Amino acid sequence: MEGGNAWNDIKDFNPFDMKRSAGVGVRVFLPMVGLLGVDWAYGFDPVFGNRSYGGSQFHFVLGQEF
Repeated sequence: MEGGNAWNDIKDFNPFDMKRSAGVGVRVFLPMVGLLGVDWAYGFDPVFGNRSYGGSQFHFVLGQEF
């Protein structure tokens, strides 16, 4: 579970206006490939500039992250 947001100006900052999401994932280190992972996440709040919600998404990770 996580929450976060970004604001264009410090005057717009509101710590109670967070975008919320939750998810699960698995990471496996394979010596020949590096880090291999799959994540599933669900966004509960609307995407900025769009009326639809973040919804369900899958993410794949292949190789080392920086």
